[in-house]
Amino acid sequence: MLHSIPTLCGSIMGQPMSFNVRMHNAAYQALGLPYTFVCFGIDDPVAGVAAIRALGVRGMNVSMPFKQAVMPHLDALDATARDIGAVNTINNLDGHLTGYNTDCVGAVRALEEAGPLAGQRVALLGAGGAGRAVAYGLRGAGAQVTIFNRTAERGQALADDFGLRFGGGLGDFDAAGFDTVVNATAAGFRAPDMNPLEGLLAPHLLVMDAAFLPLRTKLLRDAEALGCRTIGGTRMMLHQACGQIELYTGCARAPIEAMETALLDEIRIVEASAR
Repeated sequence: MLHSIPTLCGSIMGQPMSFNVRMHNAAYQALGLPYTFVCFGIDDPVAGVAAIRALGVRGMNVSMPFKQAVMPHLDALDATARDIGAVNTINNLDGHLTGYNTDCVGAVRALEEAGPLAGQRVALLGAGGAGRAVAYGLRGAGAQVTIFNRTAERGQALADDFGLRFGGGLGDFDAAGFDTVVNATAAGFRAPDMNPLEGLLAPHLLVMDAAFLPLRTKLLRDAEALGCRTIGGTRMMLHQACGQIELYTGCARAPIEAMETALLDEIRIVEASAR
């Protein structure tokens, strides 16, 4: 495998963002490794994969809209990435590129910080790419998952793919039947001041929003006001990045505390600049 000084890792996406850069470089500094992480904005995912080979990039994150497009151009797929049908991580070992999906790992690890998932009744909102990864991870952790989605056909298809239950539209959610809610709809990112379960939450629920910007979406604010336990999207983002760093470096445990400090600092800068 080709080498550079320092070792290069990165992220390919349609529009570069600074969050992964800050998290990954904070991790490599804490680990004392000569790694540098760079975010690349590209429009040709095939050329992006070829560049990984040509430049000897040690590991490459993959963001939308390229999570499916890169798959045919890799040498192998981890079983998780193959079953989910999306890659968010490319690990380069001696020129052999393997695709992984750590989004599902991030969701599971974030939720398990609050307690075991086995047997928990989880309502999953959304059947898009994020919802698919979360559904796969929850099923693997032994949770009883019910999908709720605005488009019934898409929600039923996801439920059928993974042997889960489809509960109907978001308005069909009944808090009495669940212990945990995970929002993987676009509402948190595109409409952070919209609660997709307006008026339907209850105090006994654990509520996680996959959206990390803003730090506290309206869903989380409303849940906290009711007395619910909540998990912000930063925890899922941090844990999926930990999975990537552990692949790229071989370390047993990524330095999540240093990564969290860097991520929260960057989010505050972005939020302040948007005001």
